[in-house]
Amino acid sequence: MNIADSTAAPKWVTFQLLERCNLRCRMCYEWGETGAYHEHAKPAMLEPPLVMRTIDECLSAKPLFEFFGGEPLLYPGVFDLIERIRAGGCDVTFPTNGTLLEASAEDLVAAAPTRVWVSLDGPAEINDAQRGAGVFDRAIRGVAAVVRTRAARRKRLPELGVTFVVTPANYAHIESFFLGAIDLSLFTCASIELQSYATREQAVEYGRMLNEHFGVGATPCANGYIRDPACFAGIDTHELARQMQSVKRVCAEQGIAFHSQPRMFGVADLQHYFSSRWEAMTDWKPRCAVPWIAAEISARGDVTTCHTFYDLALGNIHEQSLLEIWQGARVKKVQALVRDQLFPICTACCRYYGGAGVLSTRRTDHA
Repeated sequence: MNIADSTAAPKWVTFQLLERCNLRCRMCYEWGETGAYHEHAKPAMLEPPLVMRTIDECLSAKPLFEFFGGEPLLYPGVFDLIERIRAGGCDVTFPTNGTLLEASAEDLVAAAPTRVWVSLDGPAEINDAQRGAGVFDRAIRGVAAVVRTRAARRKRLPELGVTFVVTPANYAHIESFFLGAIDLSLFTCASIELQSYATREQAVEYGRMLNEHFGVGATPCANGYIRDPACFAGIDTHELARQMQSVKRVCAEQGIAFHSQPRMFGVADLQHYFSSRWEAMTDWKPRCAVPWIAAEISARGDVTTCHTFYDLALGNIHEQSLLEIWQGARVKKVQALVRDQLFPICTACCRYYGGAGVLSTRRTDHA
């Protein structure tokens, strides 16, 4: 296979290294209150040699690599994977809940991933109400440890990003978090992202579509996203827009890259999002470019093109190489099917709002 052909390999390769996490964040679509993984008797994990083989297979195409979880820093051999990717001349990024950063600081700086996104959801009291007691302080100590270790080793990487997922419980605390609770200067980028969700009707139609076209019998991953839009009714969208704009302005003043999902967050767009009127949003579009550039590998080895919607398996790296799957009939069928339309659940995917232009970012409401 000619890797020089830009269509022969994905430009963006994400490994969900494991399903295991040390937290149970309330809003998480994996292990949260409605999370899809509670039904798993034994959380899955990709074997390190299989991940290494797949990395080596793709290196010459120079994709962006990402890790995912669960919590990626729980994965055995994660630093070996990072070193192999970096030695191959590629970037690698991943999200973390931050609780393991302090213990991992030396190894992280030595392995030098391009960027690590730290997930925090507000000042300590607010964050810990969603993520668990003491999580905020552990994450902040971890950030300080990485910054301190970088300075001692005279290293630039990893860059640190901070990401805030907006929920009904924390939307009023954006300014107090970014402009008071943390030292924003420790981060090179900041992200504010609306909580992903899908309506029950979307999930049902998605399941019907996958059954009709691909023979998929159940969609538990998609079902983990189901929320009644009424749960967002208490969010003051005027105040949310004001606080997001305030943080964006301060980031610009300090030279910190700012990212939001969706990119446009005026009051009307926020109201449309939280009331499931996605087609009225400025960022709405009738198709998504991601299935042409991105391959995502679940902890069970299943390959798909859609982030976290692992119900649609297009092949498995235990049985075929990633590049064989990428060139296979099921991937081509997905691309043909969504060439001029969306899957019913696409508006619940962070990549839909960023597409190809958000290759170094990641929604982390699971992390």
